[in-house]
Amino acid sequence: MLRYKLSECGARGWFIGDFDGAVHRNKDFEVNYQKNPRGPTPSHTHKIVHEIQLVIRGKMLVNGEIFLPGDICMLEPNDISQIEYLEDTETVAIKFPSCPSDKYYL
Repeated sequence: MLRYKLSECGARGWFIGDFDGAVHRNKDFEVNYQKNPRGPTPSHTHKIVHEIQLVIRGKMLVNGEIFLPGDICMLEPNDISQIEYLEDTETVAIKFPSCPSDKYYL
């Protein structure tokens, strides 16, 4: 058995994927657990990656729609990601495939 701490794995909560620090290095998908502070994030898009976010706690606004705990948001390639956390929000995100360089700020 192996044991890890999230704070010691990957950047910003990414603990599975094709990057240094991952608990499991994998080119097929990435997994992240993140505590997001209230406020907007930089708008971006992906050309290859699908991104799925599950809200665990809090509330977020994505492209004009509100997501609450238990809601899942899926952004497909070329969708614009405009996310604002309306309160401190915890999410689990999955991206596939794992392609850390596939993020384009708008």
